[in-house]
Amino acid sequence: MKGISKVAIGLGTVFIAVLTLFWLFDNIQKFADKCKVDATSSPACSQLNSFTLSMIIILLIIGGFVIMITATAYILLSG
Repeated sequence: MKGISKVAIGLGTVFIAVLTLFWLFDNIQKFADKCKVDATSSPACSQLNSFTLSMIIILLIIGGFVIMITATAYILLSG
């Protein structure tokens, strides 16, 4: 039974990370579509045209989720 709980926790971690990635990409897409319709709706719309600090932070968050998914999958497969 110990192995099943570790697999369940690992699969739960991967599931939550994948759902969070989908949610993050969906929100970025919605915001980009909103900026295409009305560029003056938010001051952050002007930052989407260049590589800013906020874009670097978003990429780091996405990279962290991807690393967490692959590390969990590796641990599950090797254990």
